[in-house]
Amino acid sequence: MSTVGYMNIAMEIFGGLLSLIFILCISLTGLKKERLEQLYIRVLAMNMALLFCDAAAWFFKGHMDIFSRVIVRVANFGVFTLGYILLAVFTDYLVCFAATKNCGITKKPSQIMWALSLAAIGLTVLSQFNHMYYIIDANNIYHRQDWFWLSQVFGIVCMLINGNLLIRYRKYMERKEQVALWAYILMPVIAMVIQLFIYGIAVLYIATTISALCIYISIQVEQARRFDQKELELERNKTAVMLSQIQPHFMYNALNTIHFLCRTQPEVAASAVENFSDYLRGNLDALTQETTIPFSRELEHLKSYLGIEQLRFPDVNIAYDLKTEDFFLPALTLQPMVENAIRYGVTPKEDGGTVSISTWEDGTAWYLQVEDDGVGFEPQKKDLDMGGRCQSPEPIRHPENTQRSHIGISNTRRRLEVLCGGTLTVNSAPGKGTRVLICIPKKEEAQ
Repeated sequence: MSTVGYMNIAMEIFGGLLSLIFILCISLTGLKKERLEQLYIRVLAMNMALLFCDAAAWFFKGHMDIFSRVIVRVANFGVFTLGYILLAVFTDYLVCFAATKNCGITKKPSQIMWALSLAAIGLTVLSQFNHMYYIIDANNIYHRQDWFWLSQVFGIVCMLINGNLLIRYRKYMERKEQVALWAYILMPVIAMVIQLFIYGIAVLYIATTISALCIYISIQVEQARRFDQKELELERNKTAVMLSQIQPHFMYNALNTIHFLCRTQPEVAASAVENFSDYLRGNLDALTQETTIPFSRELEHLKSYLGIEQLRFPDVNIAYDLKTEDFFLPALTLQPMVENAIRYGVTPKEDGGTVSISTWEDGTAWYLQVEDDGVGFEPQKKDLDMGGRCQSPEPIRHPENTQRSHIGISNTRRRLEVLCGGTLTVNSAPGKGTRVLICIPKKEEAQ
């Protein structure tokens, strides 16, 4: 084998391994993959398989044993067919990427590309019999034939279609995104033209690997930007939750109650001061809490709050059914839900009522439920499924004059989603009380 041949093999193995590293870097993040990332992994997988096939075709050519003869034929066929599949998968990626920009793109370009690719694969199969593209001679050496140019034309046409998509929807994309996607189109086209006139230099698939690297860098930059946005939003939500929990009227009522107890029941007043101090400390600690906390700690904070509220509302009963406490959740998750149940569910009733707090688990998730037998309200649409599955939250309409309740629920729901992949769903009916279910998947638990 010539020096050029060994260089081709080395470059293609390096490109294949580089594609594999990209796949592992994306796949091993432990996060749920979006559709766009899944398609990019497919692009990398096709590119990796194609490079290894071409490297095998170069390495085993000229060897006369049966194994080498089979490998050369299979590898060369794989190079042609995987190349066409790679084009179609990249078009799927491009269409999905454009769809994320809300540009109104349809799946038609992908359908056209798959039709062209399948037609090209069909001609490649035909070439195995009439040798229109290439032939493997008696010495197990690959040779181009007269119609080889047609196999390259299919690829160039497919790339031109993708280029047309980029031109058509360029105004919806940032410049750095356009550069990365154009690199994946133009570099392979240039490589195809070179290979039409210069035989023996494997530049096409190295070009696709370099282009894939450009897209990978673009993906990582975008993921970092999204992560920064989520972190900023989470910080804003934590501040909003704290402010929604420490309201002037609550502080006034708590201090007024303690002032009254100082004259009548000093020991109870001392306990109330301790609860009030612990309650404020828990809210302030939530501002610096970067991860989830044990449920037991959240329960302690709740009891500090209840130690104050039950002095003011003695008709409110709290019932616990805690089948599990060994899980984590965002700070200030339980207490806002119980406060809503007391203020907007139970206390409006003349004879008070009961707030029930339950926890349980199954093989997939932990569940935390806050239920009251209060006045309830009319949701726009029920969004609670008691079948034991985590459901995507749906919008709800809260009772009149409960803007703070709405802020507390929406922020709690968002923090559950960001910090541990959890959901919060609400079910209520007038006169029948309200039930809030929090679901925390075990596979995404953040500790």
